[in-house]
Amino acid sequence: MKIKRTTLFQLLLVTLLVSCTPTENTSYFKNAPDEELLSALDDVMETQIESGRIAGGVVMISRGDSMIVEKAWGWKNREEEEPMETDHLFRIASMTKVITSTAVLQLYEDEKLSISDSVQKYIPEFSDPVVLTEFNEETGDFETRPASRSITIHDLLTHTSGVSYGFTNSTFGRIFSDAGVPDLGSEEELTIGETMAVLGDLPMAHDPGERFTYGLNTDVLGRVVEVASGQTLAEYFSTNIFGPLNLDDIGFYHPGREEDLTRLYAIEDSTLIVYPEDDFGLITPDFPVSGAMTYYSGGAGLTSSTEDYLTFLYAIHNNGSFNGTQILEEETIELMTENQIGELDINGNKFGYGLMITTEDGYEEGKRSVGSLSWGGAFQSTYWIDSKNDMIVVLMTQVIPALGQGEFYDRFERAIYKSVSE
Repeated sequence: MKIKRTTLFQLLLVTLLVSCTPTENTSYFKNAPDEELLSALDDVMETQIESGRIAGGVVMISRGDSMIVEKAWGWKNREEEEPMETDHLFRIASMTKVITSTAVLQLYEDEKLSISDSVQKYIPEFSDPVVLTEFNEETGDFETRPASRSITIHDLLTHTSGVSYGFTNSTFGRIFSDAGVPDLGSEEELTIGETMAVLGDLPMAHDPGERFTYGLNTDVLGRVVEVASGQTLAEYFSTNIFGPLNLDDIGFYHPGREEDLTRLYAIEDSTLIVYPEDDFGLITPDFPVSGAMTYYSGGAGLTSSTEDYLTFLYAIHNNGSFNGTQILEEETIELMTENQIGELDINGNKFGYGLMITTEDGYEEGKRSVGSLSWGGAFQSTYWIDSKNDMIVVLMTQVIPALGQGEFYDRFERAIYKSVSE
């Protein structure tokens, strides 16, 4: 029998209840600060700020339905001495991926697509996939061979399709740049319908299913969502995820909200600087409050407040449900959060549909539990869901490229679990 998500009547009822709730207390989470943990995180975050690694950041941690950490540190805009606030907006880059993956799984529940479908069913340009065999660095010319099989929705959800990123691979960076396919976003008047069609004719790094290669897979899925649903990706997210969860501070573009947007920084010559207009080329510093606002990157395009993102993660953690609203059925959550890459691994860990799964091989003493679900974003933001401890952690900063990120994340995580264990 076909699984149904929240009915229209239920959504209307939730909307009515929300509209009748006093606006001064709209958060679902109870305020229950853990002072010892806050003190430990003060040390971590203030050290990062004082050493010039970040300008500021926001951390939110929930346990059960209680918010045990909800704090901002440092500056939203260091140069103007504007303090960071917990409701400020952050570009979340690849933390977008799990939301796009959720949209795909909703369409799977609604029988509008199958996980085993070939991508060419939705994007015809993927009908004859090819694998790169030779590349001329001087001219940008390349040679290819036919791929062993077509790319499936499953391949894209697990990053095993062979579709790469340009900013992590200079060869594909040149190929994608020459073809006009962006990695993270664009202020030009582009659509993912246009660029994903171009991508379909470009070579892949390897045959589908051969290995895990992080890349534009979820951008392709964003276009699949559009074709299968008949809506733009922004419309689909708003109608089927953000609206039902009552999330107002997450979306692709935020025109008129410049005052809420955290300034983007970069590390250059070991010094924290304002992200330059042209030097790095991944994104413009005014994204997402300027430009054409037509490019909906399913892999990296969203901007969010910390609490809105934590709320979405809570729904995933809570078997697809948040505050009476079901965005995915429990059995679909199980599919999403179990190993979907077989014998392949990511530094000993596994991957489900849109997120990484910590395994016994990838576990480190004093850190998140085996079975935790996680991923992060290029602008130095990260999250994880630790079901064993009934805990969700979201860390937001805005630096690309960063310096000493591995050390920062390690100290941050160990501070949390030292407090949890005690």
